[in-house]
Amino acid sequence: MRCIRPALYIFISMLFTSVLAQDDVVIYFAPGDYLPTEPTETMPNPPTALTALVEEYESMHPGVQIEFVEIPENISGDAWRVTVFQGGNQPHVLPNNYIRVWQEEINDWYLPLNDYLSRPNPYTPEGTPGSEAWQDSIPDVVWETTLHSGGNQYLVTVDAVAVGLFYNKEMLEAEGVSTEFMSGTSLWSDWASMLADMETLKSTGVEPLALSMSTATPFNYNWIDGVALTSVYRDSIESMFKPDSPWHAMSQEEGACAIENGLMSANDPQFSDFVDILSGFEPYWVEGYTSASPDETYRLFINGEVPFLLANAAVDMDRVLRDADFDFGVSYFPPITETTSQYAANVDSSFLVGGFTSGYTVTERAEREGIADQVVDFLMYITSQPQWSEVVTDAPRAVPTLIGLDVPEALQPLTGFLDLPIRAFKDPDPRLTKRYGEEHRRLMQEFFTGQIDKVALIQAEDRLMTREAAKVIAENDWSCDF
Repeated sequence: MRCIRPALYIFISMLFTSVLAQDDVVIYFAPGDYLPTEPTETMPNPPTALTALVEEYESMHPGVQIEFVEIPENISGDAWRVTVFQGGNQPHVLPNNYIRVWQEEINDWYLPLNDYLSRPNPYTPEGTPGSEAWQDSIPDVVWETTLHSGGNQYLVTVDAVAVGLFYNKEMLEAEGVSTEFMSGTSLWSDWASMLADMETLKSTGVEPLALSMSTATPFNYNWIDGVALTSVYRDSIESMFKPDSPWHAMSQEEGACAIENGLMSANDPQFSDFVDILSGFEPYWVEGYTSASPDETYRLFINGEVPFLLANAAVDMDRVLRDADFDFGVSYFPPITETTSQYAANVDSSFLVGGFTSGYTVTERAEREGIADQVVDFLMYITSQPQWSEVVTDAPRAVPTLIGLDVPEALQPLTGFLDLPIRAFKDPDPRLTKRYGEEHRRLMQEFFTGQIDKVALIQAEDRLMTREAAKVIAENDWSCDF
């Protein structure tokens, strides 16, 4: 077992395929945020747990070799996946989230796991959830959230993501801004109260909120976009769902058909309010947010230059604990209520960004090379009790979804966020198409920066939504008669 750097990965992958004995198996495993690494000055306590677990698995399975694959940081994850999949050298096990899988499912890149999930996990102690059926180790709500509209389950979602606003208590208190929670998950009772505090901070010459809306890393902005859109369409969203569906993150099919059937349009007064909500929030974002990277916005917060940082609170918690020399907390977004928009009159809580989104997929390479059963067996081992407990305890970077697994102490304040209803409108890209997401963000940036006015924005959005909805409906042959 060893770690393969990105530059060597494709070459070594091809080399192993040609020289291994027929009965030998090499499994390429990209652990993502849990990749074991050597300590550095900036990361003195990197993840290490998977090293021992992989060695243990190899000792139980002579002839099986696990090779860690590092996903490069200097290119986008989307570009890297396209490169390795097109070359046929993708890892057998790949970190993923259901939104990305839904976008890429059309490429047949991932192995459906339905049959495997109904089988016992041999690495789960008898009597423990998962010992009779692997899927029993994870709550039903997780599987319901990540199930593809075609009926396939591609993702084993072992982690929950909790987005939040890190805040510098000392900076807020110095300006007379309260650091007491007004609800169970937020410093504020509603959106208007949050903006009032942001205005107080801005009036002192402080830029309140660090976030990124760069082309390469638009995730921070995406989260706000989805929460605002869900809030103003709260009363009509359920008419967009397929019949008898519980509240959920809308599928690409439901989103496209809502536009096709006239249930949603950029010309709606709700959409107008959505634009106003975001443009009213934008003045409190740091200068340069359109190009700033997450690392740059992180440094602004750690250096005490801004009081708020929008981030994946679970992933960033360990480094904030390490780097911050001030007292900090984490708040969630407040609800957008009728104080802000008449169309949010029935909104009584905010909507969750993230949730059950982080796990592992098995790629089609495993099936192509005839080792799918062995690869899935390895994934069963890693994601079972007590193995996954060791991983998340060693590196507390997400809230574990496995039933009965203790949440690391550092992440316990985030568990309340996961009780919020999930936002119905996901990130812009999986709502319709990746092209829609890219063009939507570009239009919003042009509006925020004064290059186009609201009328031009609405007109362009209407054309974009209509075109991309029709395109994805035609490509998938959806009838939209629900």
